[in-house]
Amino acid sequence: MKKIVALTFGTTLLCGLLINSHVNNVNADEIDYKSSQSSLINETNNHSMGDLLKKDANLRINKYSGISAEETGRPSKDFIDISSHNGVITKDEFQIMKNKYGIKGVVVKLTEGNVYRNPEAPKQIENAKAAGLKVSVYHFSWFDSTQGAIEEAQYFLDYAKELNLDTDTSFVNDYETVSNPLELDPTSNSLKFAEILKSEGYNNVYHYSSKSWFSSVLDMEKLGEENCWVAEWPMNPTENNLLNTGNASWQWASDLYFPELGDSRHFDISTDYLNAFT
Repeated sequence: MKKIVALTFGTTLLCGLLINSHVNNVNADEIDYKSSQSSLINETNNHSMGDLLKKDANLRINKYSGISAEETGRPSKDFIDISSHNGVITKDEFQIMKNKYGIKGVVVKLTEGNVYRNPEAPKQIENAKAAGLKVSVYHFSWFDSTQGAIEEAQYFLDYAKELNLDTDTSFVNDYETVSNPLELDPTSNSLKFAEILKSEGYNNVYHYSSKSWFSSVLDMEKLGEENCWVAEWPMNPTENNLLNTGNASWQWASDLYFPELGDSRHFDISTDYLNAFT
């Protein structure tokens, strides 16, 4: 059995500016929202889905690395999510995922904050569609106010429109970092983010975060359980112990690999309960 990264998410909340050397030195409340993003988010240090959740996690790691897509007895391997850090994935590689391992969809990162666009997104989307996969998109959110949510939703929308994404595309608010959550209202801000997307005709909006954050930061009841995609990575995810079945989807591992692509190319893997992403 290959190694599985087990993450037990704590309740410690990450500051909205936990990036590289700034982790211990920046007070988010003292820095202007736009200028802080402009100086910190770039192609080198932009984030993939789950990055900051992992920083706030307690890792138990065995000597092996990765879960092979060939392993049986796992939860359904329905879809992956990718960012620029995954680089170019060819049509043929996507077809291996689909035809041999049953992958049905891919969620591509488009934007982060209000300053970063994934330059690989156009080709990643093109190749995934050519391979017959359903394409959805996500935005790595940094907003901590209503105005911030509006600006980031519009930034997300602008790129989506440039890429000619259909209005039935699923859009994801990847919400895993906020400063002073007890003084703000992450749930209301996330609902405002979704409202802006829906006002432009993109009605399939989902919210991604960890099980811990949905329990302590984001109000799942207000967001709608059916609109939530929950990250929870147990030590030994199996098809006989499915978690978060009341939600849209469950991300159950962050280190799946496809043997034909090499065991060093890891992907997040999720089960799609409501066909939101497949």
